[in-house]
Amino acid sequence: MSTSDASEQKGRRSQRWKPLAAFTLAIAAVNGQTSTPAGAESLEKCASTPVRKEIRSLSTSEWQAYRTAVNQAQEQGWNDWFGWMHDQVAGPIHGNAKFLVFHRRFIADYEQILQRYNPSVAIPYWNALVDYQQPAASSVLGDDYFGKDGDAGSECVTSGIAGSWSYKLSTTTCLMRKFNGGNGAINSWYSPEYMTSLLQTTTDYADLRNKIENSLHGAVHLAINGAMSTMYSPVDPVFWIHHSNIDRLYAQWQAVSPGERTFMYTGVDGDKKPPIYSVMRLGFGKQASGDANKLSSNGNLRKRSAQKCGQRDYAQQLVKQLPKEVVGKFFPKFAAGNSHPLENELTTLSPLKPMAADGEKPFHSKQACESHRGKMPAPPKLTPDWLKMQGACTEEVAKLEADAKSFVDSLNKASYLSPYLVHD
Repeated sequence: MSTSDASEQKGRRSQRWKPLAAFTLAIAAVNGQTSTPAGAESLEKCASTPVRKEIRSLSTSEWQAYRTAVNQAQEQGWNDWFGWMHDQVAGPIHGNAKFLVFHRRFIADYEQILQRYNPSVAIPYWNALVDYQQPAASSVLGDDYFGKDGDAGSECVTSGIAGSWSYKLSTTTCLMRKFNGGNGAINSWYSPEYMTSLLQTTTDYADLRNKIENSLHGAVHLAINGAMSTMYSPVDPVFWIHHSNIDRLYAQWQAVSPGERTFMYTGVDGDKKPPIYSVMRLGFGKQASGDANKLSSNGNLRKRSAQKCGQRDYAQQLVKQLPKEVVGKFFPKFAAGNSHPLENELTTLSPLKPMAADGEKPFHSKQACESHRGKMPAPPKLTPDWLKMQGACTEEVAKLEADAKSFVDSLNKASYLSPYLVHD
């Protein structure tokens, strides 16, 4: 495609998606909104709602349907366009209260594009927490799924769903990655234990937004690197399964106390306009539901005994290993004996299936490696360039990172053995 052709195509898509751009620039709230906004009660429940599943729970046919739809969207320039749009509006949607709400709408819009090709498709999510020790070893980043590191010379990805993709609107080259651990490795990121603690100790939207955006969210982007460390990051298909997971965590936090949290919107966002509340309640308007193992289409908790048992086992192991004061400080709901299942990310991934490309063989959780007792890796720090690009408050991030390090240090001091540290 010539430069003029690319410009014309960009213009057509810009006109087609002016509503999204307008939404992006208008989404704001009077600071301190914690009650149900006027008119929210009139939101209609969706007649049918796609349910997002963990990538490892997709059947072979579900994976093939998703892969086919994503490639059809790529052929028509949509992946390229979403990368371009994300870059165009990057400033207002990062580093402030808009982050979680905007990205919920953004991935819902991409999901609707995919459903033009196959109405049954929903964006899966990647529970990157369980892969935190050695992320590059995850089958999610394998040849049959989302591909490995970029080529040592060109940084072009040559395997996985985007192994042959090229771009014309957002970039002029291939999909680029450069894993941050060097030689195809990825440095460890945030653990299920950390996110469980975050969900149990956070009661305010602004605090949640800061902690999620500047921990797991940023760590995964910087770890994959390449396109993922730019505002064109939606051109990497990992962006969508990563942000689907971020939205899942936000949805779980809301569902713990829906009366208080569904429409809670606190913190600075720079504007003084009414909130866009139509994206804040799952199963209403146009929103997909969350984890198929935990949430029903209207956002209520599904009772899945196998999932709950898997969580309970790991939670019990944690409580038994840690001093009461450590449990009370970091896991207050476990200490009180009244934890909500949605405040617990300690899961064996049961009853999820293995990756569909592996032939759906029986899934066996790996055993924790005893040599790692008391050796949880320190959480990563976000780079100065990333913080600047995201418009992050450096003081807030510095405190968050110090608190995350204190969390890991406390568990290590107690000789805690994380069930997720399985590699020698």
